[in-house]
Amino acid sequence: MPAFIRKPSSPLLSPPVLLAIALPILVALIVAHWASMQRMDDVSSQMAHRILMQADRIRIEMSQANRASHPTAGQDPCSPQGIQLMRGALLHADTLADVGYVRDDQLLCSALGQQDLPIGKPTYTSLNGFIIRNVVHLPIAQDVTLLATTDPVTGISMFTHPAQVMDIIPDGEPWSAAVVGTGPDGAVLASRGRFDPEWLKHPASGYSGVFLHKRHIVAWERSRRGAYTVFAAMPNAMWAPVVFQSTLLALALGLVASLLLVFAVRRMALRNTSLRYLLKQAIKQGELSVAYQPVVELASGRWVGAEALMRWHRPRGESISPDIFIPIAEESGLMPALGEHLLRTIERETTPLFTRYPDFQLALNFSAEDLCASGFPARLKLASDRTGAKPRNLHVEVTERVFMHLDDAAPIIASLQGIGISVVIDDFGTGYSSLSYLTHLQFDWLKIDKSFVGTVETGAVTSKIVDHIIAMSKSLGIQMIAEGVETQMQADYLREHGVQYAQGWLYAKAMPITELLDRMPPRRMQSG
Repeated sequence: MPAFIRKPSSPLLSPPVLLAIALPILVALIVAHWASMQRMDDVSSQMAHRILMQADRIRIEMSQANRASHPTAGQDPCSPQGIQLMRGALLHADTLADVGYVRDDQLLCSALGQQDLPIGKPTYTSLNGFIIRNVVHLPIAQDVTLLATTDPVTGISMFTHPAQVMDIIPDGEPWSAAVVGTGPDGAVLASRGRFDPEWLKHPASGYSGVFLHKRHIVAWERSRRGAYTVFAAMPNAMWAPVVFQSTLLALALGLVASLLLVFAVRRMALRNTSLRYLLKQAIKQGELSVAYQPVVELASGRWVGAEALMRWHRPRGESISPDIFIPIAEESGLMPALGEHLLRTIERETTPLFTRYPDFQLALNFSAEDLCASGFPARLKLASDRTGAKPRNLHVEVTERVFMHLDDAAPIIASLQGIGISVVIDDFGTGYSSLSYLTHLQFDWLKIDKSFVGTVETGAVTSKIVDHIIAMSKSLGIQMIAEGVETQMQADYLREHGVQYAQGWLYAKAMPITELLDRMPPRRMQSG
């Protein structure tokens, strides 16, 4: 793209610019918030899992101590031999405070010896049948609350410190956590911080999950072997700073992205604005020229006509492709001005051409705005008069895209044909309504698009389309021009299948009128 002199014409805060500012920031904030919350969810889930692993470790030691303390058949659990079994089990357990024998809510003995102490009523019975007392105080440490788990068959009971399950939480971190017995009668077996009974409503199914409750991110995980569920709650004081930091970082990145996007949008807008302005000036100052690409009769090889194509060469030698400036002209309403410039140029240039070759055919391209103008046929007639041509020497090429913008194309075509001007459907087959246009509108010529010509004899599936287009044109009595012919093989194929005319680089590129006249000696053109 060449460099252009800019002429500002768009507001600094136009809708595209505002969108370019807001969109990256909004996306960055949303992504940052989601990512930081996802990270906090993961941290909470990891904490819940670590607590669960600690609880499972204690459960395993309790199970081992229970089996090791079972008295033999007929043996009194509180006999010296039974107490010795309890002492052995306690010795091998790192997490148990005591192992004893309970009957009728009395601790009759333990690894510490004969006891006969009341330990209170059971709190609940777990799903696996064990009797749970979650508040037990022994005489040797009245200020310590123990958890007692009793085998309902043997009465062997394991006493643990509930707080030790929370020992894996680092000191100083404001986590709230709890181990809760599973089931309708489940009670809090161990806790730290503030436990909210509302948490129990969330673990409905599955083995783990995360939810937000009263500014806490709460993760839960259910034991797959033990009858309990672990909760770990991260308070706002822990996760809010992380989210805030992520938000600040996202805001900074979003601002950078916004600036880059605004720069790109503004540059594109200024480029389009500059190009629109320069195109308007170019039309006024005559910078646009017309190049003529010859149309060849395939049967004889004669140059029988040409297509007039707009070209834009900047004063410094820069060339701007029609693929760039034609869409800009369409968007900015400059197509009628381009069409008028085209007509004035051929009026000025082609008089010698039609004088020497009265049967020469010249194809012109116009927009829907041109075709809809009430005086368009008369303007073409005037152009033919000024050049010394007849209306029959002129062809108007119309693409399917132009027809899409015409409410009723038939009268327009009829008005042109009424004064002797031929109408060509251009780029046939590239749109969705080609066949409909061909059967409902009266065209004189059909131009086969170069995208189909390029597939001739390649074996591609689309190569068959050319054959169908040729067959339809023959059946409707429409003459054909193939564009984009680049090889002799393509030309031979088209000629052998009945296509009458062609244009393309095989014969010549588009050229100025002077070169066209130089390359067309009188002997190569013959009248009628």
